[in-house]
Amino acid sequence: MNATYDDDPVWDTAWAWVQREFDRETFDEAARAEMTAWLLKDPLHRQRYEEAAHLWLLAGMVPRRSGNPTSGGEREDA
Repeated sequence: MNATYDDDPVWDTAWAWVQREFDRETFDEAARAEMTAWLLKDPLHRQRYEEAAHLWLLAGMVPRRSGNPTSGGEREDA
């Protein structure tokens, strides 16, 4: 996976698609068709989408911090 995606419009679009895909209320069949067309347009699109989806999955595995989120980062159970 590429270390940086600064100024990479393909990455930005892929990340936006991943985020949209998980918004069940607005990601309908028309959106899926639009995303599929974008993915098929260029192999790089598919590659960046897979990378973004992987990052999304990894972020979902990170446990939430317990405690007050405004307490300066200290956990109550620490």
